[in-house]
Amino acid sequence: MKKFFTLLLFILSTCFVLAQEGGWSTLSHPGGSRVDDIYFHGKNIGWTAGGWNLKVHKTTDAGQTWTPLTLTNNQYLRSIEFFDENIGLCGSVAASNVPQAQRLGSLYRTTDGGNTWTNVAPAIVPRPAGICGLARASTTTMYGVGVWYGPAFVIKSTDKGATWEYTDMSEYAQSLIDVYFFNEDEGFVVGSAVGQSSGIVLYTDDGGKTWTEKFSTNQMTDRIWKIQTPDREHFYGAIESFDPETETRMIRSSDRGQTWEMVTVDEDFHNIQAVGFIDPLNGWTGGSEKLFETTDGGDTWEELDLGSTYYNRFLKINDGTAYLTGRGVFKFTRDIVTNIPEGPKVNNDIHSLDVSPNPASEKITIRINFGNPTMAQVFLYSATGKTITRIFSDETVAGERTFTVDVSGMPAQSLVVALQTNEGVLIRKVLKK
Repeated sequence: MKKFFTLLLFILSTCFVLAQEGGWSTLSHPGGSRVDDIYFHGKNIGWTAGGWNLKVHKTTDAGQTWTPLTLTNNQYLRSIEFFDENIGLCGSVAASNVPQAQRLGSLYRTTDGGNTWTNVAPAIVPRPAGICGLARASTTTMYGVGVWYGPAFVIKSTDKGATWEYTDMSEYAQSLIDVYFFNEDEGFVVGSAVGQSSGIVLYTDDGGKTWTEKFSTNQMTDRIWKIQTPDREHFYGAIESFDPETETRMIRSSDRGQTWEMVTVDEDFHNIQAVGFIDPLNGWTGGSEKLFETTDGGDTWEELDLGSTYYNRFLKINDGTAYLTGRGVFKFTRDIVTNIPEGPKVNNDIHSLDVSPNPASEKITIRINFGNPTMAQVFLYSATGKTITRIFSDETVAGERTFTVDVSGMPAQSLVVALQTNEGVLIRKVLKK
């Protein structure tokens, strides 16, 4: 009988949701190459972070206006989360021209709402290479993870971000990108398995002392990029893939993340990183090029044009309000119909990738034009997703870079060149004849 009434309440609430109309509006945020993260304390006070040499921005009027704060550095601002309206953390991706193992990210802490910041990363041992995700677990505890290009680690603070402990996660993962915690002990981290063999979801119920793999995509070149829940019962994850022969996919769970299933978003390949649902039926996912919308829990999807790209973070405020970041900030509000004016189509690509000749028999030349400084990785994959070689992995300045790869000893096959940067993914196929 209890299960019957629970189901009835869910059906009634679902009907109520479907009877409402909602829409997206574009906020007057200064934007940049990409706004990576957004966090709100309450309905009105919020902060954004993202981009290279850019500032944290703050709003006190629910996103209508944004004020730049003092925090800026020569790194890529990646993540932001607050305990309350005063105490918060902002993580950045390392930007040092040194071997990967020696890269040093920053973790900035504020106690006055963002007016001043202190870098607490030098006190973390070992100092992390960058903080891709932050999640408040309680009024005093916060977790952080990184980094998207490796190594994989979890950091934890139990004193509102003043001090941190570091856990090496290389036993479980190649990289970690996002994090969610129910409370101080129970939560998830997501990223890629050792060797970047698949996208994974890891779970702990003892505050990060031990971890269990709850899901794996079991597909080469996958990562779980973001994880989100609208109600702490239903969970969703975005699958970023480098395989242009695969479908666009995401994952979902209806039992607090204990079991997961993979869902097709589009039969064609698209890079996706952002995912978010405002209720168990209505949600969005997207990335470097496109944004998709579902009204049936992810069974079917339709393309939605917000006039932007490089979507990364979805944040639900309440049952009627949510935010989405990309090359700008967007706000979803129920009970309104927002008409976004159509304008001329703009090429939103920050970087460009060209591979020639195609087909190739001896060598291929890879030309990349970086639109801004960024962290970059360039890989050559087989059509089945096997890593053939890592061509480049380092920070780079804006401008053109050229790489040459000898393919003369390879059998005839389809190859994939993948460029991964702070801003997203570009992929080109080339035929080895």
